[in-house]
Amino acid sequence: MGLDYRPDFSLSADGNDITAAIQRNLISLTLTDNAGSESDRLAITVSLPDTVATPKKGAVLRLGLGFNGELIDKGQFVVDEVTSSGPPRRVQIVANAAPMDNRKQPGSLQTQKTRSFDDVTLGDLVKTVVSEHGLVPRVSSELASITLTHIDQVGESDMNLLTRLAKRYGAVSKPANGYWLFLKVGEGKSASGKALKNITLHPHQVATWQCRFSSRNDVRRVVATYHDLESGDTKEVSTGIGEPEFKIVYTYPNYEEAKAAVVARAKQVKAGSDTLDVTLPARASLMALVAEGHVTLDGFGDVEDGKWRVKAVEWSLSETGLQLRISGDHGAS
Repeated sequence: MGLDYRPDFSLSADGNDITAAIQRNLISLTLTDNAGSESDRLAITVSLPDTVATPKKGAVLRLGLGFNGELIDKGQFVVDEVTSSGPPRRVQIVANAAPMDNRKQPGSLQTQKTRSFDDVTLGDLVKTVVSEHGLVPRVSSELASITLTHIDQVGESDMNLLTRLAKRYGAVSKPANGYWLFLKVGEGKSASGKALKNITLHPHQVATWQCRFSSRNDVRRVVATYHDLESGDTKEVSTGIGEPEFKIVYTYPNYEEAKAAVVARAKQVKAGSDTLDVTLPARASLMALVAEGHVTLDGFGDVEDGKWRVKAVEWSLSETGLQLRISGDHGAS
């Protein structure tokens, strides 16, 4: 194999480099980068002798992944599960993306709270919530400007509040290395606001591929209701024409929130109609690929070719090398 295909990684636990010990005993390492609000996940299986210290629950892992010592920082992950078995001794470490950098966090995202927000923009609400946890908000400008008349948080964690609002307005809501991302689904931008790289794939580069086209989610019209303060009536706002129709049960306090919700939901209900699944050997030129980016298929077929949104990227490292699996869809772009 050429140098391009010699995988490499680095791993630290609470700031201590444990790369050598893990490399010597590695069975598998799997990193899953998810779109939406699902946390990114790192799973490591090693045949550790009892003389090697095992990362404990709560330890902060930092992973670098790439080829020939040229590594891309894949972020921080907090260990939340350790399973050991034997003989011989085998340890599996599972960690989820850390909603923090190295600073101490003043509160827990999972702590239930009761409070209300009135006449606030979505951007300011996200900033208020995540700043309480020492995080830096990254909110799409289009989402940030949405005005919220009233939002209740009753016995609800900050994590759940942000997830609920993300679903309502078609956003990605998740932690990433000290930032809290609140970005439009399919926007294709990083935490810094830069456009994510678009990767083009050809049939000879992949091991397996599957595209599925379904009419199951072919909703033509999405409808929501809202309170009109001037008339006191409940009115409708919609996007699209024809049937089948999808109606949002919730009644919004104003036209602006209802309109934003139907536009977001129209994209969401279409997102699962067409799906993509590709596996291929990883290479250095693909290391920048992340969820919410895009891949373009070229030469696969008349209906398969074109741009696909990346829903998940899975990197799997074992004795057979570094493999890549890409899951995607068409509908939310």
